[in-house]
Amino acid sequence: MPRKPGSYKKGSYKKPRRPTRRKKKSQVTRIVVITLGFVLLLFFSLYGLNYLKQNSSSDFSKERLSASEMDNLIKEIDNSLTGAFFDVGISSKNIESKRIYNKELEKLTWEYKDMRIVPEKGIGPAKIKKALEDSIFAKFPVEHEVKSGRNSLTAYIKINDVTTHKVRFDFNDQKPVQAKSKKEKTKKAAKKPEQEKTKDKTIKSSDKSRASIPKKETIDRNITKPKIVIIVDDIGQNKGPIDQLLKIPAPITFAVLPNLPYSNYAADKADNKGWDVILHMPMEPKESSGYTAADAGDNALLVGLPKDVILSKLNKSLSSVPHAKGVNNHMGSKFMENGELTELILTDLKSKGLIFVDSKTSSQSKGYETALDLGMKTAQRDVFLDNSSKSSQYVKDQLKKLVDISKKRGYAIGICHPYPATVKALSEMIPKIEDEVEVVSISTIVNQGSKLGRN
Repeated sequence: MPRKPGSYKKGSYKKPRRPTRRKKKSQVTRIVVITLGFVLLLFFSLYGLNYLKQNSSSDFSKERLSASEMDNLIKEIDNSLTGAFFDVGISSKNIESKRIYNKELEKLTWEYKDMRIVPEKGIGPAKIKKALEDSIFAKFPVEHEVKSGRNSLTAYIKINDVTTHKVRFDFNDQKPVQAKSKKEKTKKAAKKPEQEKTKDKTIKSSDKSRASIPKKETIDRNITKPKIVIIVDDIGQNKGPIDQLLKIPAPITFAVLPNLPYSNYAADKADNKGWDVILHMPMEPKESSGYTAADAGDNALLVGLPKDVILSKLNKSLSSVPHAKGVNNHMGSKFMENGELTELILTDLKSKGLIFVDSKTSSQSKGYETALDLGMKTAQRDVFLDNSSKSSQYVKDQLKKLVDISKKRGYAIGICHPYPATVKALSEMIPKIEDEVEVVSISTIVNQGSKLGRN
């Protein structure tokens, strides 16, 4: 009920309270915190999406590589690293250490490369980062991480969630760039510096195997052995020698003759093992060599043929040998002495990105020098390992000469044929010389550049 007038006591009436300053401040604080939290949440969400976009490979998001694909990719990365080093001015003398660890998880086996490089002065992190980005990260379906330390830069490359390469660049002990001599400056600059390469291996695991963290680590070895290449010519006529050669535990290079009954068989089998295949291209010999043009076969490149016919024969033969990475000459002592025709075919091979190996069937062969002038990846034969009339012991003695050359120069290239005595000698000798030298494919040598094959 309403009070009667005058019923209020003096001082009993109180005005309504206004909000205090503290309460207003609390409300403002809550609004600020909520707003700030929203902004931070939005920032980190956008940052996370951007990070995932930059550091994940679209190829890996779709499907994973098989073991054999992973093995081949590792080899391609090794080759591209050599090119990246060359582009920034890093040579073999800058590589302080290079190690390989054999790692495995479940049924997957792979090689982990660990390198330490001390670049020369003037080669900094930014230059190296760009070279790696252009030659590796943007080119191959790999995951990568680059960490910058105090005076160092370390790049990690991953395939199928396993780290396959660790390359550390140290800038503490950088040496000044040595001035080149006048003679060196006048030489043609189409050759890359020598780089240590890893031994090609075929992964023997299931294609479905995957790995994330290695469980087992085996031998730690420095790759400092001299290297030898063994090219077996005249492959393709008979199946027996091919199957015997494929049992040898080292990457033999198959030089396959075109259009023979087992040319495709040999090329496919060698490629499946990770071995190099090159076309053994028939070319016209000099009669003084004991052979005639007819001996070289119907596919032979003859000096008297029109240039368009020569190129047609070359390309027809190339198409008949799958997986060919390059060419070497079968016979050809007359053809290879003709500088104009040699340049004709080598220019065509260069346009296809193929290598050339001069078999040196003539001391006057123009093949190797012409290939160098054209800027091709090239090499030449050092030792003929056999002869159809020679014994297995002769082949073994020639192999020892090849090993001796490689110890003096770092590499050597031998050519032989699928004769029974030769296959027997290779099968017996290669396991014995593995402590002294490393048998590698021809592509390993030519990718190392700089005047390979010279005596």
